[in-house]
Amino acid sequence: MRLIFLIVVATLALEANVNVVCKAGIMDNNNAKIYINKLLKKEPENIACILKLANIHLKSGELLQGYKLITRAYETNSATVELSDIANILPYALEMTSLVEKANKNNDKLLWNEVGNNFFDMGAYAQSIPAYEKSLLFDAKQQKIGLKLALSYKKSNQTYKAVEQLENLITQNEEDFYAHYYLGKILRYAVSDEENATLHFQRAKEILLLSKENFPHIEYPRFIYDINTELSK
Repeated sequence: MRLIFLIVVATLALEANVNVVCKAGIMDNNNAKIYINKLLKKEPENIACILKLANIHLKSGELLQGYKLITRAYETNSATVELSDIANILPYALEMTSLVEKANKNNDKLLWNEVGNNFFDMGAYAQSIPAYEKSLLFDAKQQKIGLKLALSYKKSNQTYKAVEQLENLITQNEEDFYAHYYLGKILRYAVSDEENATLHFQRAKEILLLSKENFPHIEYPRFIYDINTELSK
C-alpha cells in the first residue's frame, strides 16, 4: 500500500513539474522539451505547453518547428494564442507553415526557394539550408540558389560543405564569378589554402573584367578593389 502511495505521489509531482515548466520555465531547454513533449502526448491540446515548446524552439533558432507549433496552438484555440505574448509573430508563423506545407505537397522548387529566401533574408541560415537543398533536388542547375546554399553553409559553420557546393557550381559553370570569389574568400580565411584562394581570386577578376556590363555600377568597383586587395596579399 505504501509503495502504491509513493508511486502516485511521484507521478503527481512529475505532472506538476511539467505544468510548471510550461507556465514558467524552470529548467534548461533540452530537459524542458522532454518534459513538455511527454505531457503533450497525454494532453495534445494543452495550449500553455504548446506555446512554451514553440518559444523554446524559436529561442534555439529552430524557427520552422516553432512556427509549426504556433500554428498547431492557433488551430486548437485561436483566441488564446491571439492574446498570448507570441501573437506578434502569429501571422508570419501561419504564413510560413502554410508555405512549407504547399512546397511539400506540390514538390515545387519555386516554393522551396521562397521558403529558403525568407529564412536567408532573416539571417536564419541554418533554416534556409533544408529548403534550398530540397529545391536543388528538383533542379540542380539553379546557380543563384546553389550560391545561397553555399553561403548558408558557411554562415552555419559548415565550411567544407560550403567549399564543396561552390566547387560544384564552378563545375556547372566555370564562368560563375560569385562562386570563384566566395570560394577564394573561404579558402583564404577559413581553410588557410592560400595557393588555391589566389587562383580563384585571379579567375574571379578575369571574369569580372570581361563582363563589367553585367554588374551594377556600385558593385563593380567594390569587387575590383576587394579582389586587387586580396591579390596583393
